[in-house]
Amino acid sequence: MKAVVVITIGTRDLMFQIAEDRWYNVGDDRMRDGEIIGEQAEVVDALGLVWDDYNAYRHLTQYLFEHLDEYRDRVKPVIVGKLLQDKIADIGQVYLIVTDQKPEIREREKDTLYAGKLIEAWLKTQNSEIDVALISLGQEGLNPANFEDMFKWWSYQWRNNIKVKDEQPLWVCLKGGVGQTAEASRVAGLSVYSTQIQFFEFRQNRKANRVGIPSDYSGPFLGKNYLWDRTQQQAIQMLERFDYAGAFDLLEPYFQQDRASFKAIPQWIEAGILWNQGKFKSFFRKIKNTLNPQQKNWSGTWFWQAYEQAYMAVVRLEQDNSTEAMLHSFRAVEGLVNLWLRKNCSRHIQEYKKRYPQLLPSICSQYSQLQTYFAESKPIKLTGRIQQAVVEAILYNSRTSIDLQAFWSEETRETRNILSHQLGGIQKQEVFSAWGSTIEKQEDWENRILNCLNLLSGQKATSLANVCLFYQVHRRLIKKLSQHSV
Repeated sequence: MKAVVVITIGTRDLMFQIAEDRWYNVGDDRMRDGEIIGEQAEVVDALGLVWDDYNAYRHLTQYLFEHLDEYRDRVKPVIVGKLLQDKIADIGQVYLIVTDQKPEIREREKDTLYAGKLIEAWLKTQNSEIDVALISLGQEGLNPANFEDMFKWWSYQWRNNIKVKDEQPLWVCLKGGVGQTAEASRVAGLSVYSTQIQFFEFRQNRKANRVGIPSDYSGPFLGKNYLWDRTQQQAIQMLERFDYAGAFDLLEPYFQQDRASFKAIPQWIEAGILWNQGKFKSFFRKIKNTLNPQQKNWSGTWFWQAYEQAYMAVVRLEQDNSTEAMLHSFRAVEGLVNLWLRKNCSRHIQEYKKRYPQLLPSICSQYSQLQTYFAESKPIKLTGRIQQAVVEAILYNSRTSIDLQAFWSEETRETRNILSHQLGGIQKQEVFSAWGSTIEKQEDWENRILNCLNLLSGQKATSLANVCLFYQVHRRLIKKLSQHSV
């Protein structure tokens, strides 16, 4: 079965022979190679026409079409010409997509209606039995640079005016016109014909064009491969913004079709969704089979989730969500303080549901300096100041830690409290200053949080990213997805 070919026609699609061994592009009006005027002006001059009357592409191509008998052998397609010559025996139908806009539209002078007619005439000289149809865009008043308008227009053309039989090869050459029109054609065409549609790509060869040889081409490429490339890049961009839910929604149709070929990718994305929700244990269960022994050992510690929480603050900052960045940064240290207290003095803490835990006076038998907080020898709420006192009583070097002292300082508490209770967003610099007036850069902010966590956990992590299990999987996921093909 012979192929159907759909070609978008642009202003650079024709070349004209101005001398025996010299061809110029009819619509190329740019200066280059030290030339004083562009190639289009050379064509106008070679035809003996006045530039002011024929500098509009529509007018110049109309003149050539109206004098076709005289110039038939001197006009040929420069971009698709080689493809059409090579495949002419395999082509049964050609659709040329041209523009023909209303008189009041400024861009009308760039219309390709007559260029399409010239290519149609050229095709007939190659094969008189070939069917050629022109489909014009413009009289509807649509904007070729508006993707939504073009998607609707192309959807209608694919379903109503472009006739393709089942199993018939469909070759699409989208090299002319504005980018939104071409992109809309691809998306709309793939939604109708899916794997039946195939694309050709073209590579300009100006040196060859100048002596009448059309440009090179490659393909055909399967439509599903194009659609995957596009989807793949979108998914990677989403993941780079840590939008795991959006990436999963985008890729889910591919997962449903052939989940096995993606191997760990769907599972890792699902894990990322759980991580973004703060469900670190569920996240770990999704990824544990892909972790190395060192990472598994880390996940078995009492403190690992605090580092994940801290890195979530970094992620939110990179997403320009400064409010959540501040929330997660303090939650990481506050949460680790709570874990540290339960690890080091649990027998002196009374837990309650939906109430603050209470510190029992029995702790004074070990740390007498805490006696001043138990004036009535009764349990007291284990809140910020009391937590600090207990940590400093047990963890001596916390008293001299610049970072932990800044976390507990009155200035920091007050700044954090003010920012947390005001309406509107929080600026990035305000997040930094909430951790101390000397913190002005993200690197210093991350280091302050890291130093607090390291002091409480007894670890020597060099960066939040290095020990964050999510970050390790995140990097592997993007690499694996970028290498995946369908």
